[in-house]
Amino acid sequence: MQDENKSFKLSGILKKVLFSNRDTGFCIAVLDNDQKICGTYFDTDIEKIVGENIVLTGNWVTHKKYGIQFAFDTLELKEQELYFFLTKIVKGIGRKVALELLEKYTEEELVTVLNDKPEELLNFKGIREKKLTTIKTSWQKFKHLRELGSFLSKFGVTSNLITKIYSEFSEVENLIEVIKENPYVLIRIKGIGFKRADEIAKALGIDERSDFRIMACLNYTLREYCDNNGNSSIDKYHLFRLLDEALRFQNEEMLYENAIAKMELDEDIYKTKENRYAPSMLYFAEKRVLEFFKARENDMYLKKIVSNITEYLDKKEKTLGFTLSPEQRKAVELINEGHKTLFLIGYAGTGKSTSSRAILELLQEINSYDDIIAIALSGIASQRIADTTGYNSSTIQSLFVKHKENEHFPYKVILLDEASMVNSVMFYQIISKIGQDTIFIIVGDDGQLPAIGAGNILSDSIKYELAPICKLTKIYRQNENQAIAVIANEIRQGNVPEYNGDYEDFKFMDVSISNYYASKNSLGQNEFSNLRGQNSEMILSMILNISSAYIKEFYKLIKGKDISKALILFQIITPMKGGMLGAENLNIQLQKIFNSSREESKQTKLYEYKLSDKVIHIKNENMRAQTMQMYRTGSTEYLERRVFNGQLGLIIKLDFEESKCIVLYPNDDMVVFYDFDDLDSLLSLAYCLTIHKTQGMEYDNALIPMSFSHYIMHNTKLLYTAITRAKSMCYIVGEEDAFKGACKRIETTKRESVINDLLS
Repeated sequence: MQDENKSFKLSGILKKVLFSNRDTGFCIAVLDNDQKICGTYFDTDIEKIVGENIVLTGNWVTHKKYGIQFAFDTLELKEQELYFFLTKIVKGIGRKVALELLEKYTEEELVTVLNDKPEELLNFKGIREKKLTTIKTSWQKFKHLRELGSFLSKFGVTSNLITKIYSEFSEVENLIEVIKENPYVLIRIKGIGFKRADEIAKALGIDERSDFRIMACLNYTLREYCDNNGNSSIDKYHLFRLLDEALRFQNEEMLYENAIAKMELDEDIYKTKENRYAPSMLYFAEKRVLEFFKARENDMYLKKIVSNITEYLDKKEKTLGFTLSPEQRKAVELINEGHKTLFLIGYAGTGKSTSSRAILELLQEINSYDDIIAIALSGIASQRIADTTGYNSSTIQSLFVKHKENEHFPYKVILLDEASMVNSVMFYQIISKIGQDTIFIIVGDDGQLPAIGAGNILSDSIKYELAPICKLTKIYRQNENQAIAVIANEIRQGNVPEYNGDYEDFKFMDVSISNYYASKNSLGQNEFSNLRGQNSEMILSMILNISSAYIKEFYKLIKGKDISKALILFQIITPMKGGMLGAENLNIQLQKIFNSSREESKQTKLYEYKLSDKVIHIKNENMRAQTMQMYRTGSTEYLERRVFNGQLGLIIKLDFEESKCIVLYPNDDMVVFYDFDDLDSLLSLAYCLTIHKTQGMEYDNALIPMSFSHYIMHNTKLLYTAITRAKSMCYIVGEEDAFKGACKRIETTKRESVINDLLS
């Protein structure tokens, strides 16, 4: 009988990966002797070590279907640490050259060559002057990583993360000792959560009941909860349940209470009201927002901008070319009365842009044109407000970069558009740079999905009337055949609209299962599942058919260098990532018809990236970038630019020598350089996007699949947001009953916030 506690060792060359799950780390693979192995591997993408000599510890198991397998507990590379370092971190040295170097030199000799006599490397086939320069630069930059890498690789930390750790803590002396003392400092690195840091801590013998373990978990759990749920505060007992789960504790409330007390003293967390807490950053941000509005409450100009606003507006209507409604007039009148802050709130089609233009033109009576600016989170939204108002515009990020040395933005009027997209921290950063005498106009639609990230500033500001509010409700349409705004607003109110009309900007394409509910009740589970699959294939076929009509125009715009227009020409918008009609599969299918490039492509775990692919940045991150002018002139200098989740771009080069994917973001005047290894975590194809990813955007033409397979995500707020992304044409393709159900399912989720805690 086999001793279950005994571990065996197995070694060999990893020949092929049969299966891997990126979320769980579980994989099944085959060694060069055809022995199957299975287990969980987190160190790196297992595909990256195919061909490597590995050592496994674990046990032999018998699977009913697959026979005898070696279930490993650990998987380590057999090669020496320097080989791993040279091939995975130092740029310019591949596996073949690394093996040749280590055959000729001992580790110590090779380190000496790299430090003092790098020209010797020119004797090796495949290394020329240009590559040697790359190797020297990379070695000098990363040689201090060797010790850190050697220490951390034992705990399954990948080479990419080791590089990030070194970059983050580059100025910390005795970094390894610092990590040994408190491994939870690593949580600062994106990609290392509490669980990974905790595994390292346990391996180092950290007491599981130690204060800094509890506090590290509390801090991390609170931040993750806020980021992922959009809340900026949490009920204490909900927090305790999350801590139990993360720490694997039960009934340890006193431990948690003590940790909270210490963190309150250190001002790491704040109590917002009885039994509710917030991370210090979010507490401070939202409290400061309240103070900002409070300070402006009674601060008005003593003199009106124009003495007779009615007469002024009557004249203005002639130059604007349209008549302002009473609601729109009220917005202009509030500014004329001397208010320095105004919320201009309107649903789709109610004339927010028109009202914004009228307000800014009034303010130009007392300010110069260049003293007025409109801002928005995305480059596309920024360009749109410039086009509709005629005033200068900027992305929020560009404004920060341009005026980072100034205490305040040097403008007398600032209009923030698409305010529903702006979370608490970003809103705080904006108001921190707004001077006391600056007029601040906040424009938004509270029917849209709330911002990505924590907080609910727009809705909270309206709820508590933090500043004067003008709400636009009347819908404008150029003619009876335009229905996007009317249909969207019917859905927002929970009504099924007249969706089958003959409209010039809205088409519903019915691809339903006949007698859906009868079929569901009468057919077996497998039969009904097959029927659903067939219907999804029909929906997919129609989506591809409609999409193909836009390919010629897409490439015409790219050829004409109108990349901004190409990116918003046509967009598929779906509720979910997974499934046949989810964003991931639709991107793969759409890429096949939109991009037939035969040039070398880069395959990642999820997508294959090609030249001229439409892509989206998926994580707020500081990136290595250049302006478009710098890139065009071949500059060797780089800038650090913040790239935001949701920015649309186009791949303009795949550099296989430098392992870089180069993306142009035309509306943000930047070219961004992505390492191939980071593509899965920072970039995605963007032929199809989830509804959340399209917030604040506007596309000339949009298509939304409707299927019962997305039912969990169907509600009025999501559907309203999706439909209002379309400017000229909105297609809805799919199941009629699924669409009707989504129109009636009113979204009732409320975000918890510090503002709500402090004022309720």
